[in-house]
Amino acid sequence: MPQSPAFISRSVHLEGMIDVIFLSSLIGSWLGQLGRWHWVLDLFSHFRWQYLFVCILAVAWAFWRKRTLVKLAGLTTLMLNAWLIGQPSSGRTSTSVVDFKLRVVSLNVLTSNDDHDAVIDFLHSTHADVIFLMEVDDVWISALRPLLKTHPHHWQNVRQDNFGLAMYSRVPLQEITLLTDELRSSVPSLQVLIKHAGREFRLLGTHPLPPISSYYAASRDQQLSAIPDWVSTIQEPILVIGDLNASPWSHAMSSLTRSSGLRLAANAWQPTWRLNSPFAIPIDHALTTKSLRITGRQIGPDVGSDHRAQIIDLGWAQ
Repeated sequence: MPQSPAFISRSVHLEGMIDVIFLSSLIGSWLGQLGRWHWVLDLFSHFRWQYLFVCILAVAWAFWRKRTLVKLAGLTTLMLNAWLIGQPSSGRTSTSVVDFKLRVVSLNVLTSNDDHDAVIDFLHSTHADVIFLMEVDDVWISALRPLLKTHPHHWQNVRQDNFGLAMYSRVPLQEITLLTDELRSSVPSLQVLIKHAGREFRLLGTHPLPPISSYYAASRDQQLSAIPDWVSTIQEPILVIGDLNASPWSHAMSSLTRSSGLRLAANAWQPTWRLNSPFAIPIDHALTTKSLRITGRQIGPDVGSDHRAQIIDLGWAQ
């Protein structure tokens, strides 16, 4: 007795499975747009580069195998991610600046990182005027003493958790203030007035809690949402810098830039955390108000931390 034909051939079944895999992998791109509703959804917002890569694969598969649904979903999702990645670079205009140049470096050194020499050698190589460091404890403060020869103006808030802060500078640091309640946070941020080349600005170095739980995520969001209120009380131009534990596409960062007048560096999309892994994301940032201009931003090399440094060149808008 002849066998009846299979309802679905093996090839069709395999292609259907691949379609489902690609369509499922595209969902994260859209879930990340719903971060305001839940902290877990906001976690999906950080991986735009990874989503873009998956979209390219999905579109290539769809064109090859003529899979219409995957093609439409892949192209739509690809455009979403490409637009979001390009957003920090949009709206930038070239402006002439007066004779004001200052280099600021920020780095989360990672408390457990014992490659102290690599960090110090790197910091010296940047020729930075101001250095802002995070996750410093007693061991790190001791290891960083060589910086005092080139950066004699310094300030330290040593902690035994991952939220100690330190600053080293060639130029004098004035009106140094540790902010906690002002930013509705349980971890400190550093405010300092810097005068250089006849001009002055405020630097806010900050390191919110990472969004690894509902409590931590709420704390980070609360701290970032308090920055616009702080900005409104400051007369001078402002530089906000540090490991913000938020990508440019997270709800907390979007709210910060919308309501504060602060502008991200043009290449804020560039990953700074876990660069050697598939989970590399941009969570270290520099933002300025109008009079200050970020004329250059470089990402530093691997110095043993899970973060890479930001090397920020500042100019003054005319």
